[in-house]
Amino acid sequence: MHEDPIIYRDYKGDRVLDLRSDGVDCIPVLGMSSFLAIRPGPDNHIHPGCMEFCLCLKGNLIFDSEGGEYPFLPGHIFVSAPNEPHHLRHNPSGLKVYRILFAIPKPTHRLLGLDRAEGAWLSHALTHMPKRLFAATPTIRGAFERLFHLYDNETLGTAERRVRMKAAALTLLVALVEAAGQTPPKSARAIETLAQHILEHPDGDFPVADMAKIAGMSVSAFSDAFKRAKGLPLHAYVLNCRINRARALLEQTNRSIAAIAHELRFYSAQHFDKIFKRITGVSPTSYRQRGDTCQSRRKSCRA
Repeated sequence: MHEDPIIYRDYKGDRVLDLRSDGVDCIPVLGMSSFLAIRPGPDNHIHPGCMEFCLCLKGNLIFDSEGGEYPFLPGHIFVSAPNEPHHLRHNPSGLKVYRILFAIPKPTHRLLGLDRAEGAWLSHALTHMPKRLFAATPTIRGAFERLFHLYDNETLGTAERRVRMKAAALTLLVALVEAAGQTPPKSARAIETLAQHILEHPDGDFPVADMAKIAGMSVSAFSDAFKRAKGLPLHAYVLNCRINRARALLEQTNRSIAAIAHELRFYSAQHFDKIFKRITGVSPTSYRQRGDTCQSRRKSCRA
């Protein structure tokens, strides 16, 4: 397992920024990725001494971690712990992600200027998250956006810049703790159960009226609540789950594209091709070929 090297850069759509010179020494990386074309996901990697928090803004993503698969949809946070192998399976077209690395401080370090007890509480809360995948809040997104705004617009080296950056970082970290600890209402728990069932059985049929009845909600209330919870309308979520299963079948089996399309309830191979390309940026055939190429390259690197 290799350590993910930090390579700082600042390009449109690909930013990896160091906040330590701005007094935010607990955040060695503030990142933003926004890709117009599909890219292969990285190999399994770790971040020694750092927690990673990723906010999905756009895209249909999957994190693989410790043998688990975590669908990562817009409006959600994914958390990985230090020395925990993980990777983003693919970087699809239209992807947009914010992320930070939180460097776990030593017990004697004053985190963001807090006193020892306050810093210890915050550090413990961040390193003992009750969930590793949870819904973001407007405060989290706003804090990310403020950090980027301050980095780009405040005068370098000034006390004002450092104070504002520290305040925005503290807001973000506390908001992450609060969001992870929220107990969803009963209706949200019902939606999560249904969403998990769809994820595990994407070849099923999921009429919105039936799903709303199971959740004990009206169709309109269910539709609104589902979109808030998962970041996508029900029909789009189902399509994404089917495409995710199709990706796995294309990578792991030699089944024909027509057979995969039929199993996952697409009208035809042509319809499957159109939806797959719209979501991933490439056709099923190209996706399978790229997967074969990436596997060969990884085998060569290990040899």
